[in-house]
Amino acid sequence: MALAYTNLYPRLRSKTLLRLMWLDLLLSAALLILVGSVYYGTGTEFSLFILTVPWWVFTLLSAAVIEAPLFIWFCKRWDIDLGPPTD
Repeated sequence: MALAYTNLYPRLRSKTLLRLMWLDLLLSAALLILVGSVYYGTGTEFSLFILTVPWWVFTLLSAAVIEAPLFIWFCKRWDIDLGPPTD
């Protein structure tokens, strides 16, 4: 996440919410492939306080928690509008 927000995203020519979302989708898929190469088919479950979840849910939720402050910082830094598109 740190690499994406300090190196990849700033290099985008057009920094829009839609472009960030597409690139983030690709990075999330890469993250799932990487983590899945270790945990897929093992039946490993992770604990989220009172819930036990599969590896892919834990991975996506953990990434979202880590990414949220970075996303907010990046949008403020580059003045990216988070509102609905205007006509």
